[in-house]
Amino acid sequence: MKRKKSSSVLPNKWFDKRRDFFVRKAIDDFFSMNCSFQDVYAIYLKCRDPYPLAGSDPLIICSGNNMARIWDRLMQMVGSENNKGPLWCLKDLCHLVWPERTYDRDRSGSLVDWLVGSIFHEAMKLKENVYLLNRYGSAAHKMKEHPVDIPMTALSARANVPRLENMIDVQGVINRAMADVVKQMEQIAFLFNLTCYMLRIILPVLAENALVVRLLIEREELVHRFWGEKLEDIFNDMYCGDAAEGFCRAGRSYLNGQWFFRALQMYKRALNVNPTCDEAITRMVQLQQIVSENKELLVGAA
Repeated sequence: MKRKKSSSVLPNKWFDKRRDFFVRKAIDDFFSMNCSFQDVYAIYLKCRDPYPLAGSDPLIICSGNNMARIWDRLMQMVGSENNKGPLWCLKDLCHLVWPERTYDRDRSGSLVDWLVGSIFHEAMKLKENVYLLNRYGSAAHKMKEHPVDIPMTALSARANVPRLENMIDVQGVINRAMADVVKQMEQIAFLFNLTCYMLRIILPVLAENALVVRLLIEREELVHRFWGEKLEDIFNDMYCGDAAEGFCRAGRSYLNGQWFFRALQMYKRALNVNPTCDEAITRMVQLQQIVSENKELLVGAA
């Protein structure tokens, strides 16, 4: 009798039919998370001592509301088990888009999944350490400034009882948490950059996914910010030197969805990079006629 395969490794036919959409969503959500973390990282830098001495604290505890702001942003990103944040949802989505069963045929996608999962788990640890600093950091700092003695008793009068702060190294615990925050922040920043690089590397594999192509166009400013490349150069890489094909592919997709004005814009851009593109020339004539005969299509399209 054959053993029934676990449902966790069985293909999901409904999902597979819509995989292009979910790949686009995973990339788009990663763009948003990268921006969110960059905001967190900027706040974190305000908590760093720019000129730390040997053995000094890596973070400045008394930094106004900066640590509280980091906590709030991390909570929004990560969330909780009962209320998952966008980073948690992105991790789950990547598990679906690049499942373990596809590792042999899509190792680069599996690496993206692993990197996003690593970001999530580092963020969970970071959140706990930031909570510790927020909740107890100020108290530990005060204890360091104003030590607390054990009250005088008959026992302490006869014995040499150590001071409380020597018995419990509160400041040491806080210092270790601060060091961990620094390491985790830098590790997460490194993982975000590495994931961004991997997504750029796999774009040629996604050349047939018109929704991803449209995403790159719709997020053109972020694309340039993250990868430092013009869209034409990325399309040249994706389509073997034929950047016009990238814009034509987006144009076809918009046209199928009856987004006539956007399709027209794409074919115009295709002609800008290749004035002899037959598809763009033909579609331009058709779309200009459609748009001119239906002026209402332009309302809100620009």
